[in-house]
Amino acid sequence: MNAEQTQAYENDYLPYIVKWGKITSWLSIPLIFIPTSALVFFYGASLSWNSVLSGTIAICSAMLAWYIVDPITLFPILHIPGMYLTYIAGNSKEIRAPAATSALSAADVEAGTPKGTIISCLAITTSIFISLAVMTLVAVAGDLILRSLPTPVVRSLNYLLPALFGGMCVSRVMLDYKSSLILIPIAVALRVMNTKGMFTVLPLGGSYAQVLFCVIAGFLVAKKLYVKT
Repeated sequence: MNAEQTQAYENDYLPYIVKWGKITSWLSIPLIFIPTSALVFFYGASLSWNSVLSGTIAICSAMLAWYIVDPITLFPILHIPGMYLTYIAGNSKEIRAPAATSALSAADVEAGTPKGTIISCLAITTSIFISLAVMTLVAVAGDLILRSLPTPVVRSLNYLLPALFGGMCVSRVMLDYKSSLILIPIAVALRVMNTKGMFTVLPLGGSYAQVLFCVIAGFLVAKKLYVKT
């Protein structure tokens, strides 16, 4: 890039990206709650502080570390425009980072440079439009397909989510079988205790306790097995 292009990049392009990146990021926060609000106000779904707290504990325990790790590891590839796009659209490691990496490699441009930043932004933007088009098509086609399937097949889809979580659980067990041999019995015991209502003495109903105690047990077991004192 020549001096004029570099000046336009630093004085016009990046400030414009940061300005609208901040605006769209703040606007995306209330939009996240639209599906939940629709379920509550239009379909009569009810929320309890107990379920909200249980979900918050589960999400934070699973994702809190990534809130720190992801920006550090992805920023050199995505840079400022890509980070704004990725954290609004999602699928940072699965789709956006590979798209940016492939585009940088194809263009033979170094990541983090002005050219690399623009190419990365274009690649991520293209991947977002493709993802949106594919998801829209799948959503429309999926609804039509479900309507044409026999009732027994549709009912069998209720087992899809447990099967998915079962597969994820097995993959985690294979990665760390030592901790799993200890934590799985603890999780089962906590589930039985919750089913029998042993946590109802806790505030807000206590059903969140099984998730919270599993997280605490996981920290303690990992510290005992892998942290040398």
